[in-house]
Amino acid sequence: MKTTFRYLSLNAQATWHRQVEEQLEHLHSLTAITSADVVLEHQREAKPAFRVQVRLEVPGPGMHAKATRHARQAALLIHGPALCAEARDNTLEAALLKATQDLEHQIQVRQLRRLERGKSKLQLSAVSSRWTNAQTGQR
Repeated sequence: MKTTFRYLSLNAQATWHRQVEEQLEHLHSLTAITSADVVLEHQREAKPAFRVQVRLEVPGPGMHAKATRHARQAALLIHGPALCAEARDNTLEAALLKATQDLEHQIQVRQLRRLERGKSKLQLSAVSSRWTNAQTGQR
């Protein structure tokens, strides 16, 4: 997994980098992630002051989510195969946790939809093997 970090109005710190890596590893245990773009920002004039934005490139159809429900619905119609979350809080750690929880929820929703459509890995492999056998004339 390729990870890109951007710090806006913050000095890069090893502890923040490590916390992000731990959260990404947790998400990677739930789904395959090909790349991650992480933005950590401190906006002194805004309340809450810390913002975390994470964009995950994953195989398959994707979603893009913002903080509000309306933006999430609109973004689902526009964006391609990526999972994206943005969160704000009074501490960077809390904002990171909120963004990670949002991404985890998106991953779970995606997995439930896949199961509801009946496309489990077992079923996909069975269909794939039937197609391969049909092409070669085997039964």
